[in-house]
Amino acid sequence: MQEGSLSLTPSFRIFYLRLLGFCFLYFSSVAGTQAECPVQLSQQRVVVRYNGSVAVNCNTSITHKGMGWEASEGAVPMTRDKMITWRVSHLTEWDIEPFCFINHEEQCQVQLLVTIYKTPDSVSISIVDHSGPMIEGQQYKLQCDVHDVAPVQNLTVKWYKGQTLLDKTTFTEDSKTPLNETATLLIRPDRADDGAQYSCAAELELGAEGPQPPPNKTSESLSFTVYFKPIIDENKLPSIVPVFRGYPEVLVCEAEGNPKPTISWILGTNVIVYNETLTISESTPEHVYCIADNSAGRTTRQVNVSIQDISISTVSHTGPMIAGEWYELQCFIQNVVFKIVDVRWYKLNQINVTETIKTPANLTYKVRIRPDRADDGAQFWCEAKLEAKGPQRYSTMSSDHLSITVHSKPIIDENKLPSIVPVFRGNPEVLVCEAEGNPKPTISWILGTNVIVYNETLTISESTPEHVYCVANNSVGRTTRQVNVSIQDISISTVSHTGPMIAGEWYELQCFIQNVVFKIVDVRWYKLNQINVTETIKTPANLTYKVRIRPDRADDGAQFWCEAKLEAKGPQRYSTMSSDHLSITVHSKPIIDENKLPSIVPVFRGYPEVLVCEAEGNPKPTISWILGTNVIVYNETLTISESTPEHVYCVANNSAGRTTRQVNVSIQDISISTVSHTGPMIAGEWYELQCFIQNVVFKIVDVRWYKLNQINVTETIKTPANLTYKVRIRPDRADDGAQFWCEAKLEAKGPQRYSTMSSDHLSITVHFKPIIDENKLPSIVPVFRGNPEVLVCEAEGNPKPTISWILGTNVIVYNESLTISESTPEHVYCVANNSAGRTTRQVNVSIQVKPIINENKLPSIVPVFRGYPEVLVCEAEGNPKPTISWILGTNVIVYNETLTISESTPEHVYCVANNSAGRTTRQVNVVLKEDYLPLIAGLIAVTVVFISVIFIFIYSIYYKTAKMGRYSLKDAKPSAQNENIAQNGKHSPIPMKKLSQSDILA
Repeated sequence: MQEGSLSLTPSFRIFYLRLLGFCFLYFSSVAGTQAECPVQLSQQRVVVRYNGSVAVNCNTSITHKGMGWEASEGAVPMTRDKMITWRVSHLTEWDIEPFCFINHEEQCQVQLLVTIYKTPDSVSISIVDHSGPMIEGQQYKLQCDVHDVAPVQNLTVKWYKGQTLLDKTTFTEDSKTPLNETATLLIRPDRADDGAQYSCAAELELGAEGPQPPPNKTSESLSFTVYFKPIIDENKLPSIVPVFRGYPEVLVCEAEGNPKPTISWILGTNVIVYNETLTISESTPEHVYCIADNSAGRTTRQVNVSIQDISISTVSHTGPMIAGEWYELQCFIQNVVFKIVDVRWYKLNQINVTETIKTPANLTYKVRIRPDRADDGAQFWCEAKLEAKGPQRYSTMSSDHLSITVHSKPIIDENKLPSIVPVFRGNPEVLVCEAEGNPKPTISWILGTNVIVYNETLTISESTPEHVYCVANNSVGRTTRQVNVSIQDISISTVSHTGPMIAGEWYELQCFIQNVVFKIVDVRWYKLNQINVTETIKTPANLTYKVRIRPDRADDGAQFWCEAKLEAKGPQRYSTMSSDHLSITVHSKPIIDENKLPSIVPVFRGYPEVLVCEAEGNPKPTISWILGTNVIVYNETLTISESTPEHVYCVANNSAGRTTRQVNVSIQDISISTVSHTGPMIAGEWYELQCFIQNVVFKIVDVRWYKLNQINVTETIKTPANLTYKVRIRPDRADDGAQFWCEAKLEAKGPQRYSTMSSDHLSITVHFKPIIDENKLPSIVPVFRGNPEVLVCEAEGNPKPTISWILGTNVIVYNESLTISESTPEHVYCVANNSAGRTTRQVNVSIQVKPIINENKLPSIVPVFRGYPEVLVCEAEGNPKPTISWILGTNVIVYNETLTISESTPEHVYCVANNSAGRTTRQVNVVLKEDYLPLIAGLIAVTVVFISVIFIFIYSIYYKTAKMGRYSLKDAKPSAQNENIAQNGKHSPIPMKKLSQSDILA
């Protein structure tokens, strides 16, 4: 901060701005009516989450002296712009009141309403001053605590039970900063609330400018247990329960309550039974009580036990009853303590033998019965329906079952034993006499004065007496049935005719019936697999019946017979007698098979057609063809062509007649051609083909277009309008040489027969734009320096394309191949051209360099000393960058730029540098050298020792001589020849030459 500047705190600044605004409003009111402030805000009110971002524009359309935003956060200095933005990235001032001001004729301002909200940190629900289970019907208070929420005046607390909204609580405090709030709700739970989920939700309703839906936070669900007094299920436990002697009754006492109630029964002063069920009988006390008890209360229900009794018996009769006679039953009811609604009588599988008694006068009820034979062993009983005095409840008491025995006179089954039985000569008949009665009857047959047969069956024939009798007998009575035996005969024949019959002519058959002693119901005529050739004869006048027939060709070999249905005089019983079968032979006129020989036959030029004439007749007919005035062909088939006459005739002939069928020969023709086009077609363009049909004399069903190996190029034409049909095609390069044709399906006018005619094949030539073979001409071609490369440009097209190469601005080469080298331009173009179009392919020429191994870093001969490995380095230059490998023998290859060699390395190793441009190999000879340095060092050491010994020896001689001669060696100078001798009494080392490795090797 600069010295002397004034720093305003945010609170003082807000106070200052408010004071300034008040003064401004005051002076505006004193000055009188003032024009509206000429600024507009993009939003009149904003709702911002605490610590959220906000941006509001203030703009004007007039020229002004300055405008700005005043706010405790995000103030905008005065500017001459026409739009400025108040923007805060993290708004934390709860009571901020920004306004936009403008200096025009005088200063004015527009305030922005800002609402800052904060959702609660937590929302919780609890019960006030209570714990544990609640009691049904009592009042409790729920409390909802909302922590740290703002603004409170926009807060609504909603109360829920499950998903159901119960109530809402709002707040009147006017606070912009967060507060803690508490809401309460009074409830009075009932049994349905046991285990219910209660919750409260805090919702901030911030208006249309606020977030939608409004921010909401819900508490955890609160569930509680509700205790309630037991309720006994009265539907399962009525107040009055009837009990029938010998039939114990089980009472069920079920009660709903929380906690689960305990059930007990009181059966007197001191008898208590603890169980939900109680079995009662005639010995149970008159009053019992069910008690349901839990901690919330106690419920008691009284049950009155009513002992009931009912019985059934016959009146003034014992033993078996006789069928058809009258008897009386009575029902006695005793100890009935409540109203009898009705009394019903029952017989096994039958209900309400008598009418329902709605208003009984006393407790004894009677009913009259007249049993028949079907009632033998039947069971009767009575039931009384009772109505309790309390809530309506019905009960029913039943008497024991009374079983009766019924005796009955025999009844012979007339359905199985008719009164008249016809017997046909040579065919014995079995009579069956069955009789029903109680006791079971005995059966016998009477066949004359003294002949009796004891059996249920009797076999009769033409020798049996005319009358036989069946007798059924038991203790109740006797029944006899007479049977008349009638010998029958019947025959069939033709009337006034012998030999074969002619199909379509009339003939007469007769049926002769003899010895018929009872009524003929009807006579029916039969043909194999057919019934009732004639109408049924209901009132025959005599014993000879005739029928007229008109056989057809299908009746050849058919069999006819007649049957007479006879009716006995007694109870209705029918029998039938049949004549022998009469087989007939039928001759018939020929019928030509029109399905195999249509009336109109199309013939296509160059395609002969074979006609087949088949005829059916008896005797078998002969077939011939008439082809003009004098030409007759005797054969079932005839080959026709375009030279055949327009009309030919098939003639079928036999002894029964002659049949002729005319066949019209129709010469057909069909052709295909292009429309408004000749010569080759261009691939991808549209063309039109037409199919022309001529001389067609019958209906064209459809026309189809074909291409080799493809059917139905177009949709089938169902309703042709004329004899010229067209189709559009769009050939591609694959269609060059393709063949098209059309076919017409024809329908003859006679019996339905289809034929097809085809046009000649139309072969088309298709010209198409060249396609360069990219497999033989890649887009990028490497070229090695000094090695020219040949490019081959092959193109497919029709007509055959010409090939040329473009090698720059003015260089064009006309050839399918092009030789390129390092001097070739970087881009060359192959151009394939024909009448259908032009195709160009660019080829990029890439110059390749074969690897060159650096011989300076890899000498051809490398010496290796035992125990001293040597590292070889192989570096190579090339484009693309070459890969390096070493060959150390037949099968050993090392892929690396360096190779460590030793005395065990082969004599010759090879460095190989390889890339797409080629391969370079350099041989390295490994020479093994012996290390003589230790030997030389030893020799030098021996030499030094030897010289030292000699020197000491010489020195001792010299010293002795000098001492004896008194020579003074002080300051003596050695001679040039003896400059290695000691000087001034000091030892001078012997000069030695250092041996290099090369010297040793030399």
